[in-house]
Amino acid sequence: MLNTIDQHPTDSSVVCSDLSHLSAEAKAEARKMSEDLLDFLHHSPTAWQAVDNARKILDQAGFKAYDPAENLRLQVGDKGYFIQNSSAILAFRIGQNPLSNGFRIFGAHSDSPAFKVKPQAVAPSEGVIRLAVEVYGGPLLNTWFDRPLSLAGRVSLKSANPLQPEERLIDLQDPILILPNLAIHMENKSNEGQKIERQKDILPFLCLENAADPADKQETKAGSQDFLKRILADRLACKLDDILDYELLTYEVNPPCFCGWEDTFISSGRLDNLSMFKAGLDALVSASHQAPEAQAIQVLLVTDNEEVGSRTKQGADSLWVRDLLERLIMSLGGDREDFLRAFPRSFMISADLAHAVHPNYPEKADPGHRPRINGGPVIKQAASQSYASDAKSCAVFRQLAQGAGVPCQTFINRSDMRGGSTIGPMSSSLLPMSTVDVGNPIWGMHSCRETGGSLDPYYMTEVIKYFFSL
Repeated sequence: MLNTIDQHPTDSSVVCSDLSHLSAEAKAEARKMSEDLLDFLHHSPTAWQAVDNARKILDQAGFKAYDPAENLRLQVGDKGYFIQNSSAILAFRIGQNPLSNGFRIFGAHSDSPAFKVKPQAVAPSEGVIRLAVEVYGGPLLNTWFDRPLSLAGRVSLKSANPLQPEERLIDLQDPILILPNLAIHMENKSNEGQKIERQKDILPFLCLENAADPADKQETKAGSQDFLKRILADRLACKLDDILDYELLTYEVNPPCFCGWEDTFISSGRLDNLSMFKAGLDALVSASHQAPEAQAIQVLLVTDNEEVGSRTKQGADSLWVRDLLERLIMSLGGDREDFLRAFPRSFMISADLAHAVHPNYPEKADPGHRPRINGGPVIKQAASQSYASDAKSCAVFRQLAQGAGVPCQTFINRSDMRGGSTIGPMSSSLLPMSTVDVGNPIWGMHSCRETGGSLDPYYMTEVIKYFFSL
C-alpha cells in the first residue's frame, strides 16, 4: 500500500479536500486514476458500452471470457468473467484457499438515468423531426434541456439463427439531438418552477422534416418513420431490412472534465454509477497482479437496471448471480454444502454514489452526517433497510478504510426525507452475507452532468484493493 495518509481519522467530521496530505507518488496516482475514469466515462455512454470497455480491460489483464452455456472447470489462480445480456458482468479471481474463505464481492450497477428511444421513433411537428422517447430511471429532467445530445446503445440484426440475432453496439457520437427550452418570454414563471410533462415536453429535436425525406419520394410517410433506422443502417454498414430492433439511450456529448480551481472537481454524466464500476474494475485488475496470496474468491459484480428496480435477468434482484457463484464453488470441486457454508465467511461491498452536503442547501443534509467532496468513501445507513449496512458491516468497512490509509464518512437521510436505495439490500437477500453500502460523495445526483471530487476515485479504489488482498 502507498503511504497515503500519516494520521487521518476515519470520521465524517474531519475531511481533507486537497492533496496536501498525500505523498508525491500518491498524488500522481490519484491524478492518473481520475483521468482514466473520465476517459472510461466518455467512451461508455450506456451500460452496453461500459461492459464492453470493461471486457477489453479484463482481456488485456489476462482474464478469460467464459461462456455460461459451457462446462466450468477452475483452479486456484484462475481469473475470468461472465457477461449477462451484454450489460452486466461478473468478473472473478480464484484465491489460494477458496472453499474455506468464501467470496470478497464488490458490487455496483452499470445503468444511469436517460431517455430511451421508442420503437416508433419519429414524431414530426411544425416541420421538425423529433424523437419519441420515454424516461429511463429518475433523471433531473430540467438538466437535459439545451444540451447537445447523441444516441448510443445496441442494435439487433437478422442472422442465420432466428433465436440468436446478431448484436451490434453503436455510438453515434455526433450531437444529433437538442431539446430546446421554451423562451422565458412565453413562460414568464419559468424561473419559479415549471412542471415538465414527459409525454409532451421530452421530445428531442433531430432535424427539419425535409431532411428526413427518403431518396424515393414515393415512400414519404413510411420513409420518414424509417429515418432513424436509415441512420443506424448507414453507421453499421448493413441493410435497412436487417435491423430488427434497437435499444438506444440519449447522452450528453460534451466530454467529462476536471473543473474548479486546481481541478478540485470532476464533471460528467453517469458518475452514478460508472465511477464505482471503474473503481471495482481497477481494484480487481490490480489485485490479480499484486495480491497473489489472497485467500478468497475475489468478485467484481456489476448488474444492470438498478435505476428501474433491478427485477430483470441482468439485474441484482435475480438469480443469475447466485447461480454463477454456486458454479464457481462447484467448478473448484466443492458441492452445494460448500457453497452454502461460504456465505458466513464472505463479505460484500455494495457501491453506489452518495449525497455530499450541498453548500447552497445545507439544510437538506442531516445535522450530524454531512459528507463532503474529496472526503473519502461514504458509508450509507438507513433504519428503513434501504441500505444493507449494519453495525457489523460498517465496522468491517471502517477497518478496511483504516487498513488502506483512507478517510471515510457516514451518510444518513434527514428523518423527514425518503432516500433512495441500492443493489445492497436485494443482493444480500439472495446472497445472505454481511453487506455494507458505500459510495463516493457527489452533487447533483441524476443530473445530466453530476459533480464529484477528483480525489475520491483514488480513495475508493485503494479501499477495494485492500479488500481484495485479504
